Amino acid sequence: MLKLANLFLSITLATPLAALAYGGNSPDYDQCILHSLGNSQSSFAARAISDSCDALYRNGAMLLPRERAYHVCVLQNVQTVRGAFAVNEILHACRRQNPM
Repeated sequence: MLKLANLFLSITLATPLAALAYGGNSPDYDQCILHSLGNSQSSFAARAISDSCDALYRNGAMLLPRERAYHVCVLQNVQTVRGAFAVNEILHACRRQNPM
């Protein structure tokens, strides 16, 4: 039982460090956040922007071309939108243009 507890403790402590090592130092991601969130008008838009920056600059190597195009579409169109409904409609339009 003690070994199991030590295993869980080790995994718990190592997981955040691995996550930081994977995506913590990405100047392109930081630039995306700084450029795109500067004009953000709502928390819903900010979440969509953050998700797209994350996908493009932290997980970009794993994206298919249509997924990359979707996230670029989001970044190009969501920045100054104020309402959650409008952001949602833009996300749907980007998804229709770039089916995933």
